Amino acid sequence: MWNIFTKKDTSKKKRIYLDNAGATEVSERAKRALLESLSVYGNPSAIHYEGTKAGQLLDSARAMCATILNAHAYEIYFVSSGTESCNLAVVGTYNAYHKNNPNVIPHVIVSVIEHPAILEPIKALERESKIRVTYIPVTPEGFVKVEDIKQALTDATILVSVMYANNEIGTLEPVKEIGRMLDEWKKSKSLPHTAYPYFHIDACQAANYCNLDVLRLKCHLMTVNSSKIYGPKGAALLYKREGVKLAPVTLGGGQERELRSGTEATPLYYSFAHALKETKELEAQEVKRLESLNDYTRKELIKAVPSIIFYGAFDEVGMLMEGHKEPKRVMKRLPNNINCRVKGITSEEMILRLDASGFAVSHKSACASLETDGSYVVMALGAREEEALENIRISFGRRTTKDDVDAFVSALKSIVDKYVSVVK
Repeated sequence: MWNIFTKKDTSKKKRIYLDNAGATEVSERAKRALLESLSVYGNPSAIHYEGTKAGQLLDSARAMCATILNAHAYEIYFVSSGTESCNLAVVGTYNAYHKNNPNVIPHVIVSVIEHPAILEPIKALERESKIRVTYIPVTPEGFVKVEDIKQALTDATILVSVMYANNEIGTLEPVKEIGRMLDEWKKSKSLPHTAYPYFHIDACQAANYCNLDVLRLKCHLMTVNSSKIYGPKGAALLYKREGVKLAPVTLGGGQERELRSGTEATPLYYSFAHALKETKELEAQEVKRLESLNDYTRKELIKAVPSIIFYGAFDEVGMLMEGHKEPKRVMKRLPNNINCRVKGITSEEMILRLDASGFAVSHKSACASLETDGSYVVMALGAREEEALENIRISFGRRTTKDDVDAFVSALKSIVDKYVSVVK
């Protein structure tokens, strides 16, 4: 039988992986944690010795994640993916509200550039006339305006969901400001913090590079995914603040304190927790390294293809302040993300030709990569659909080096020179 793990690669071409927004490799620390925990095979719900041991391992994973999010361990719920976490946040909020208010059609506010894991369950509820939805537009740089959300709020609003960082263009949304605004709006109406509307943050892309303190962000729900932070696939979490009402979407044995039934994948969650801890330890140095690499890459791309177009905001670098060694940098996008367009060649063709040259990049969300239409995120910035069919997403990782970037830029230039006859 052909074995992909043992079959030797006869190609001498080095592969350079630049799709870390789609999925990251599993770090050595996360691998060690996974291998160590595989020997703990009991069901964590069982009360015998093996079950108790598994339960203790699960508790330690939950506590590790809670510490990083500045939450209580009982506010952390393990699930299988970022998609499941987002669905539970959306549908769980609606189901719990509808149970107590069956004759009211609630209102939901969401940005137009959210991941499909948020947009699709919202659209499904909307098609069934179960909710009313306000879709908040974004600026040409990809920012949601806090004031737009405030103006959309009604007494029937039960959920506001805005992603921390966009998975395609890397723009960092003003989630801290949104959380503060919602808190002040409730105070003006003498409502407690845990009253509706709930604020959900999809932090899947942001977890490697941004502060996840749920109290600082004033959110009620937060999604974090293992496969984006150098942990194994099949693990994610939903933070649910104490007092927030959610109804389960998956029914069964009542695991995860009756919110998500199904035997917990203890080894995956334990490895995920270690990956999350590791990524926060590396955060400061990786942000600094990747910011520099991002700046360098864009400059080299402009030299190679002067007509190249970039999407999303880029960091602002201010004046050198007294007492500081470097100018203050305002982080406006993920440091590992570049989204660009080469006129005259489709996203699919560029991706396949780069792949043949040994480079892995993407077009849009991996969950939507099989769709043939243009990126709805890029179109939300004002691009036409034909333009949104020509962009690619480059996302660096821990292993990405300047040499990798030089090789990538050279390969892209060769493709443009050979296959793009006229670049207007």
